[in-house]
Amino acid sequence: MNMVMDGLIIIDNKSLIQAFNPAAERIFGHRPEEAIGQNLKVLMAQPFHGEDDSYLTSYLAAADTQVTGVGQEVYGKRRDSSVFPMELGINEMEIAGERMFVAAIRDVSEHREAERHAQEDAARMLAVMNTVLDGLLTIDHEGSIQTFNPASARIFGYQPEEVIGQNVKLLMPQPDRDNHDRYLSSYLSTGTTKMIGGNREVRARHKNGSIFPIELSINEMNVVGKRLFVATARDITERKKAEQATLQYIESLSRSNQELDDFAYIASHDLKEPLRGLSNNARFLKEDFDDVIGEVGARRLARITYLCERMERLVDDLLYFSRLGRQDLAMQPTDLNLVINDIRRMMDAALEEAHAKIIIANPLPVITCDLPRMTEAFRNLITNAVKYNDKPEKCIEIGCTERDGRQIFHVRDNGIGIPAQFHKDIFRIFKRLNEEDDKVKGTGVGLTFVKKIIERHGGEIWVESEAGSGATFYFYIN
Repeated sequence: MNMVMDGLIIIDNKSLIQAFNPAAERIFGHRPEEAIGQNLKVLMAQPFHGEDDSYLTSYLAAADTQVTGVGQEVYGKRRDSSVFPMELGINEMEIAGERMFVAAIRDVSEHREAERHAQEDAARMLAVMNTVLDGLLTIDHEGSIQTFNPASARIFGYQPEEVIGQNVKLLMPQPDRDNHDRYLSSYLSTGTTKMIGGNREVRARHKNGSIFPIELSINEMNVVGKRLFVATARDITERKKAEQATLQYIESLSRSNQELDDFAYIASHDLKEPLRGLSNNARFLKEDFDDVIGEVGARRLARITYLCERMERLVDDLLYFSRLGRQDLAMQPTDLNLVINDIRRMMDAALEEAHAKIIIANPLPVITCDLPRMTEAFRNLITNAVKYNDKPEKCIEIGCTERDGRQIFHVRDNGIGIPAQFHKDIFRIFKRLNEEDDKVKGTGVGLTFVKKIIERHGGEIWVESEAGSGATFYFYIN
């Protein structure tokens, strides 16, 4: 009696405690001398505690008693008055001719607490399963569906009661349906499969028989010694449609680009040929009939020649612009100080003639960019700063500042400026705001090229200027 783990208490037919083993002392907190001679009800919580002293004897003596020999869960009361759940089993015996009862008591507090935690965990898991947007299924080692959350019902069209207990291959199209049992058997015997872990795109079967794509993830777990598989299913029908539409758009765009290239190439040759013929004939007329056409006629022929050459430049610029947005960038670390110095050397004569100077306000950084394209962007901005400047001494300042975590570059001049209403127009192809001398007139594509180059580098360009106050072009790249 002293070695057993359960509490053992011997009670006489008056419900008085006659023996109280060490396990009972540990469970109830009473020492044997405190408990022996007391009525058993001192160890019981309500409602037994409130009964009269003979309640147990009368109850046990009844012919229809359900307690003797049967373990029941009741609530006991410790010495400190705390109440706890216990399993109580009572058996009758005779000792020295007297009727006695042996009560076997087991404290099940920890067991009930563990059950409570398990129930809470299960409730939380069920709540998660019922609220997630992905389908969650659990499947046993035979392939039978054990749980089927609301998202699964929405994805596959079945209600839980229609599929729980059914083989998961119900949700698969052919040939996967016929092969599933073999795959599962092979995995259970060898542990080798491509399906466990990771995400895969597979086909699934809806209740209505339609086949649709899902993203499937399967993981294995062990629950109370049972081998289970957890499958996460996501309907990717809309995503696949979007991907297909994107691929079709890319293919269409690729065809359009090729057609544009073909058109630009053909147009450039077909347009240039008559232009050159027109220009040559104008020269021939001047040479052959110079004494007839006179000064006015010569001026008209010269104008024709100039317009033909200008039209040829426009065609070349248009062809270049059509390709600028599609050619791959050759990205490399680039020291912009060297870039500006190279431009200064290339434009040395033009700068000297225009009384213009380039100033680097602060050392420029090394950036990763397409060197030829970035050189072209700076050259166009510097050329415009010189061209559209009426000051005797023309100054072009180039610098870089840090703003909002970005390197912001600027090209500033002291020229004629740009009215605010034209700040967006200047970047449009072939858009020119002033009438220029024929000797310096451009095609109106320089700033369009600059904008395209900056945007190809993931950046943006803008201008701040007022008429008569010079202009500052700002840009950044990513």
